[in-house]
Parts: sequence; C-alpha cells; structure tokens
Amino acid sequence: MKGQTVGIAVTVLVVIALVWAFSGPAHSPSPPGAFSAALITPGDVTDGGWSQSAYTGLKQIEKELGARVQNATAQASGLSSALDSLRTYLGEGTNVVFLHAGEWWRPQLVELAGKHPKAQIFVSGNDKDAEGNVAGLRFVLEDACYVLGYLAGKLTKSGVLGCVGPKKHPVIESTFEAFAAGAKEARPDADVRIVWTDSWDDVAKAKEQTLALIGQNADLIFHNANNGARGVFEAVQEHKDKGVLAFGSNDDQNALFPETILASAVLDIPKTFLDVAAQVKAGSFDGKTQIFGLPEGYVWVAFNPKLDAKIPAETKQACEALIAKIKSRAFEVPRKSLK
Repeated sequence: MKGQTVGIAVTVLVVIALVWAFSGPAHSPSPPGAFSAALITPGDVTDGGWSQSAYTGLKQIEKELGARVQNATAQASGLSSALDSLRTYLGEGTNVVFLHAGEWWRPQLVELAGKHPKAQIFVSGNDKDAEGNVAGLRFVLEDACYVLGYLAGKLTKSGVLGCVGPKKHPVIESTFEAFAAGAKEARPDADVRIVWTDSWDDVAKAKEQTLALIGQNADLIFHNANNGARGVFEAVQEHKDKGVLAFGSNDDQNALFPETILASAVLDIPKTFLDVAAQVKAGSFDGKTQIFGLPEGYVWVAFNPKLDAKIPAETKQACEALIAKIKSRAFEVPRKSLK
C-alpha cells in the first residue's frame, strides 16, 4: 500500500511537470508569427475610468485581431516598475506595448525601446514627436471638458465649481483648465477651485477633498481622479438633495451614480488602442504620434438621460451647438502641450 502511494505521488509530480513544461509561465514568449500586445497601467484596471478603459481596449485587440495579450500595473515606484514590465514584454517579442501614463516617456524608455526596433511602443497622454519606435497617443479630452465646464457655468447657483485631481500632471491640469475656460465662457465670474489628493487610488482622500469643496459652496464638481473618482461621487451623492452634482471623465460613468452624475467627458480609449494596433499589425502605421479628439470621433459628451430634467432645453441646445462647433473645427478648445 505504501509503495502504491509513493508511485501515485511520483506519477502526479511527473504529470504536473509535463503540464508546466508545455504550458509555460504566465509571461511566455509569443509563438513565432503570432501578433501580441501588452498594456502597463498606472492604476488598477477596475477603476471605472482611465485604466479600465485601456484594459477594455487590450481585450478588444485580443478579440478583434486575434492577439496574445498581457497586462501589468506599475507599482508605487511608477516608472521603474513600468520599465521592468516593458523589459519583460519586449524580451518576449511583444509587437505592441501601451504605456498608459504620459509621464513615463523618459530617455530610459526610448533607450530600452531602441534595443527592440521591431516592437512599437505607445505612450498614452503624450504629444511628443515620435522618437524611434516610441510614439504618443494624445487624447484630447479637453474638447469634452470644455463643454462640461460650459454646462456647469450655466447651471451653477453658487458660482463656485470644483475639480478634483490626483497629482499635478500637465495632462490632468489641461483638462481642468479647459473645464474652467468653458465655465467662464458661460459665466465670467465663475470661481473654479482645484484640489489634489496626491494619489491615483485614494478614495477616502478624494471624498474628503470633495466634501471640502462642497463646504465651500461648490455645487458642480468635475474629476479626473482615476480610482479616486468613487470618493468624489460618494461625497456628491451624500449632498445631492442640496442640488450638488458631479461629472464623470475618461469613460461614460453616468451609470455608476445615476442620480449624481449629470454627464461625462468620454474618451474612446478602446477604439484608439484597437485602431493603432490594427495599423501596426497591417504594417501601415506611420510611426507618428497620434491625436484623438472630438473632431476625430474619439471624444464626446455623454449626457445622463435620467437627469435630463435638470438641464433647461435652451442650455442643452447651447451645449449641442458648442459640440458641433468643436466637431467642425470652427472652435478649437485650448489645451496644454504635453511635450
């Protein structure tokens, strides 16, 4: 009996070893000729916004292009963690890698990418001129942020508006500046106050900062806060009976808090990822940094139908007319350069 037990145990170990040998580790190299893509995000891919939209795009690449895909989240070390993941993916022969944070475009990234010239690297939230096989993806969310600011300026009763962000990066500051510009177009005396949580993921801090804005009479609040968005929405939800409302960003977040979020500035990150990956796979990508805004069809404003009654008809029409002007390029929303 003891001999049989030992024999069974050995057999099980042999089977496990064979399975491992044929299946390989989680980060196994792509089979020759197989198209592959990878994503590195600064936050969790369940954040309901920036990182989750990128992950959705990666999964669409997997589905539509038949690609082998992998993803990683950069740890607290940020750039060094992202570069470690990039080094792994490039070493495996990955064709396309998306680094989903504009601040990661650094000389060491370009140097590492240059050692793997057959791969194409994209850096989200950056409009630098392409360097070798590194190109930017500039998402002009400002186009929609300006419209939300205009709407807020028309609706505010207190004249005080709020913006909640994680850290002072140009790509986020630019969206707040666009929101403020839109608000002042609608109401020149609008007071737009910006607060920072110093974290991409701190929901509690985002809620605390939002409550502080509400305490200063802010009655419409826009965020660009990644995971912290939930804290913003929770704070506004607690004061919705006082007429306080919020705006979503990066994705259509209206359904997350349908009684709280008036509209969202939407960026179709999944479509941008799929489109550029398809170009790389087809060999038609021109190697240049790409621009994606409202005129190009990648950015729009999603109004929450459940809160339509809160927007007067003439205000909604004014917003729609403004959207049409931006779309036709009759009006260009001001934005920061991210070079």
